Amino acid sequence: MDAQESLRTVQSVLSLLRELENSETARSSRHGTRWSFNELRLGSVTCVLEPLRIAEHSDYHVVERVLRTAVTGLGEAETAERIPTGWTARAASLGQQVARSLGASPDVGMFVAVRADGVEVRTAEVTQRTAFNLQAATRARLRGSRRGRLSGLVEGKHRRPRAVLRTEVGGEVIPVYFGDDLDTELRRAWRRDRVEVTGEITENAHGQVVQVRATEIELLPTEPQLSDDELRAGFWPDMTGGQDAVDYVEALRGGN
Repeated sequence: MDAQESLRTVQSVLSLLRELENSETARSSRHGTRWSFNELRLGSVTCVLEPLRIAEHSDYHVVERVLRTAVTGLGEAETAERIPTGWTARAASLGQQVARSLGASPDVGMFVAVRADGVEVRTAEVTQRTAFNLQAATRARLRGSRRGRLSGLVEGKHRRPRAVLRTEVGGEVIPVYFGDDLDTELRRAWRRDRVEVTGEITENAHGQVVQVRATEIELLPTEPQLSDDELRAGFWPDMTGGQDAVDYVEALRGGN
């Protein structure tokens, strides 16, 4: 790796340790344990990190568990498409950043280890495969639908038609891909105020919808008509009549 990539990778490792420490202590803090270089050599960058100052919400035992969880998790991610044991979805996303610039084999990848009294107690070889596996693990696919308005249609001779669905609940902006078999339905739905798109939904590690591959398009009435079930499951902007949350709750309580 070049110098910039090397520094970026070390920074990603430190961010991963902070996320795992927050998870271990069940507290979210931007000020985790601070680390120092006990050893730093050139080449592809060889370094040894040790705690400089333990975070207030942590202790030495937590830091030791975090280090073991980090290295063991990277080893798991190298071999399986799943979020490693003890990792959060955000940790998996940071793990992707650690491995993204590595090569495809150990000699151009990264070797990590936890040492206790000079003895290696956890080791892992990390390559670009870790990034691919974590990416697959954090992109869940499910069957579902979203309602909203289609815009931004893009067509081409050698690719699927693509549009953007702006959802009426949640304000999401979602790329939607359509097969040729939906060409007629797509043109009927184009520029309508409300449609419902059903298909394969891809979400990222944070539960945000990345894209939808549509299998069905339904034209909906112009005025939204949400059922009781939909109101319980989500949020409808007009349900408070324009009031903010505090005024609305006070009105429900009779002004008390």
